Amino acid sequence: MQARHFSALFLVSLMMLAGCLGATEPAPDIEEAQESSYSLKTTWLVSPSEISLGEEAVFALGVQQEGEGDWTIEPTVLQPDFSPFSSILWNENDAGYQLKFTPTITGGHIVSITINNAGSSELVPSVAPMVLDLTVKAPEEPAPIISVPPLLVLEEPNVVWFEGSVDHLYPDSCTVSYTITDGNQGSIGLNSEFAWKVLIDFTEAIQSHTITTQANCGRYTPSSDTGTTSVLIEGAGDDEDGDGIQDANDRCPSGIGADEGWQSTQAADGDQDGCRDNDEDDDDDNDGIVDTYDFCPGSYGWVSTPSADYDYDGCHDADEDTDDDNDGVEDVDDLCPIGRKGWSSNRYSDWDNDGCSDLDEDDNDDNDDHSDENDTCAKGFANWFSDNTTDWDNDGCEDATEDDDDDNDGVNDVNSTGDMLDQCPRTPLDAVDVNDLGCAAVERDSDEDGVNDLSDQCEGTPVGLAVNAVGCADIDDDGVFANVDDCAQSPARWSVDEVGCAVVQLPVDWTDATSLNGPMQTVPQFSFPTLNGSFNFNDRWTGHDVYFFMFKYTDSNGNSNGATWGQNPGKFIRNLPLNTHLFYGSFDNSYHNDVIQQRNAVLAGLTTSEEAYWDDRIHYIDIDASNLGGGLGSMISSFNSPFFMGIDRFQLSRETGSLYAWTTQSNDPYHLSFEPNQWVAEFSTKIREQDPAVHAVSIMDYQLHYAPTGWNAGYSSFGNATFDLPENLSSYDTLEVYHEHACYERTNRYQKSDGTYGGCHEWDYLAYLYACDEDNSSVCDTEAVRWITTYGREGMWLTDISPYLFMFNDGEDRRFKYLGANRGHITVTFLFSDWGSGTRAVDGTYAFSGGQFDGTYNNESRYNRQLNFSVPANTTSVEIVATITGHGFNKDTANCAEFCDHEHHYTMGQHQTYEWHPIVYNSEGCENEINNGVVANQFGSWPFGRAGWCAGQDVKQWTYDITDWVDNSTNNTNHLVYRGYYNGAEYVPSDGIGNGGRNIRAVVWVVFYGPTT
Repeated sequence: MQARHFSALFLVSLMMLAGCLGATEPAPDIEEAQESSYSLKTTWLVSPSEISLGEEAVFALGVQQEGEGDWTIEPTVLQPDFSPFSSILWNENDAGYQLKFTPTITGGHIVSITINNAGSSELVPSVAPMVLDLTVKAPEEPAPIISVPPLLVLEEPNVVWFEGSVDHLYPDSCTVSYTITDGNQGSIGLNSEFAWKVLIDFTEAIQSHTITTQANCGRYTPSSDTGTTSVLIEGAGDDEDGDGIQDANDRCPSGIGADEGWQSTQAADGDQDGCRDNDEDDDDDNDGIVDTYDFCPGSYGWVSTPSADYDYDGCHDADEDTDDDNDGVEDVDDLCPIGRKGWSSNRYSDWDNDGCSDLDEDDNDDNDDHSDENDTCAKGFANWFSDNTTDWDNDGCEDATEDDDDDNDGVNDVNSTGDMLDQCPRTPLDAVDVNDLGCAAVERDSDEDGVNDLSDQCEGTPVGLAVNAVGCADIDDDGVFANVDDCAQSPARWSVDEVGCAVVQLPVDWTDATSLNGPMQTVPQFSFPTLNGSFNFNDRWTGHDVYFFMFKYTDSNGNSNGATWGQNPGKFIRNLPLNTHLFYGSFDNSYHNDVIQQRNAVLAGLTTSEEAYWDDRIHYIDIDASNLGGGLGSMISSFNSPFFMGIDRFQLSRETGSLYAWTTQSNDPYHLSFEPNQWVAEFSTKIREQDPAVHAVSIMDYQLHYAPTGWNAGYSSFGNATFDLPENLSSYDTLEVYHEHACYERTNRYQKSDGTYGGCHEWDYLAYLYACDEDNSSVCDTEAVRWITTYGREGMWLTDISPYLFMFNDGEDRRFKYLGANRGHITVTFLFSDWGSGTRAVDGTYAFSGGQFDGTYNNESRYNRQLNFSVPANTTSVEIVATITGHGFNKDTANCAEFCDHEHHYTMGQHQTYEWHPIVYNSEGCENEINNGVVANQFGSWPFGRAGWCAGQDVKQWTYDITDWVDNSTNNTNHLVYRGYYNGAEYVPSDGIGNGGRNIRAVVWVVFYGPTT
């Protein structure tokens, strides 16, 4: 027994013989993820059901494996008495496995192949034993041939040596007996050469005699042959007619003889029976067949019997009859040499002229190795051998002369004019998915990846990508091949698990909770009736979805939010993320009719395909919302405004913000659709720290940031961190900063009953994180990150500051200062990671700061606008890294510097580039940035695009690669010039130069990159 290990290989040689798969260059070895199960498909390639004893039985089995796993395969053969047959030959070859053995007895044999799993992977499904019956029939045994002398002559009575022999397929099965006309008889023993020599006594004979010898042979089919020997004793006995034959042996004792002048001679009386052959003897050779029907009238010394003369034509079958059954086909060409008698072979009765009557004994009329019942051309081209070179589809029609579809795939080989139709004329017989060109999946490679379509589990792989054995590439470049990649669109710069999923793509587990008393808390279980049945929050939780609730409410004065609740549902729903569950409910007594009417409005507002998608995601609460319980009831009772609210992917309760549309100066209920979009955008920000490849260093953890003197005073909070990372800090190429600004009570800004305000701060504040100096922690003026806080709402952001990696060292303790909005709880976390770029920021030179954009911005007596710098040795690239925001407005017609597109130009010799802010031209520019971190529906003019920033968003660094600009030779010096322009030129304010109130906050570095360690 032999253990085998395969990886999706076809062990069926027919596919290789097809020749339709072209040679390809070997793909590079790529390690594949191990699968936990595999499957096997077995096919009998050769499986005879009947053979004759003495023939060799040959069986062939093909095995096809899907997936990786180890298994064993073992054959057994049982004889008719159920004893095992041990002399078997079992081997593996290119076609699979082959079993050979030669049976020694007739009867039913049982061939069994058993496959068992032998490794840690599971064989699914298990393979049942493959059992075949083989009947071993008796072989065809020809009749024996007995050889005896036709005549023995004795000059006088005496003893005589009688010799002879027997020839037969199984001579050891033969018995020989004799009888003599004098009444004596007996058996004759055979020697090792199956011959005999015995002494017979004729000393008392008074006349001649005849010895009749009979051989009976056959191990399975008895047959016999008879020979006669005349013993002539000269001068013994009477001779009435004087013909020289004693009366005892004379069949014509009173016939023609001496009186007519005739004597018996060999020429005139061949059988020496005393009858003249010419006119007196009707059986000249005394074989029992009269001369009229005797085709061999001169054949002596034997007697015609069914065994010796099958067709009774007087010719001894063993040595003189070339057509034993007299059908017109000589025995050497006759496949039925002892077949049907009384017919003649011709084109009508014997199509293939094989000596077998087509009517009743030939099951292969055209002798092409196919029985008629399996022969599509039963009377086709005759006497040829069907194999995979002459008859590819094994249908009994010769490919070259009579088969229009050689591979039987339904596509003819050629058309009526001889043009080729079948581009794959030798499609394997068991092939599937044959196209119009006659090519099966196993012959096609549609995506040209070197793996045929049948084996290709990832058809359509883009050209040029390396694939594994099943034709799958790593489409999303996450190191996991598509056939085992459960998340085929994994985002870049996220690590994946063994099935190719990043944490951002995985579901969030359900969290059990018992209570809730406000926003940003885990929502406990709830359920309620809907128009389509019951909704159960826990049962429907997938960890991928967000949930948005809209409730209609009418107060005691008849004022209702029905217009907002019942807004154009089609436009609203189309702007929702596809992972949203939307709920309509009502606090009014008319709740049932309310939700029915809203359902009708939704159906009217959606297309058929949209309706099909949202059918299971839009729910109509069929209960008075005042009576809702569980987690949803707790949200309603604890929220300041419970009419529009939701649950995010973290199972946290979420408020909604302002519906005021600043661009139209009116409430716009469509803005509600921004809320679920924000929650979806925030998910990757908050989950980032859970990526196994990301290593977190906490700077501030929900730290209170508050100053009673107000936000204008610029309050600072401090935090310390130690950069104790799993690897040396110099090995990381990426640094991101997670910042969450949480408000008091975790609620939006709201007015209390006493007129004061609770919740979040009111304005869009500048907020900074500064790194304090390594050698003097009281100096904290190196800006690391900048944010603009929200109008009256919380926010969270993830900011990439990888160009500042050079500012921090492995293992150091560092102090940080948070400066800005003086209300809320602050969380700041540094996130280090390495994504294999091989480079990181290793050094930097501070270049430029901002200033008043009032016509004096480029005044070099006030501001530094030129920089000389040297490129450190081993630098691989150089970048300008700028963090720039504009502030102040309503000072002149240009509305600078918050709402004007100021440009920041950098020049080095003949090289120039600039940063600009086209978002200022769009009054909804920031509204369109919700998916990039802008907090939606703030309580202020948040939608307007600003110069370099949006309210409720982190400030992104602007970078530009100037590697090609710089001189990095030894002792190099480079000269960089910076200018701030408006419309490509110096800015001249309409209210006069130097009036201030228009500030550009700029931090510009030249950063040098080198290899990670």
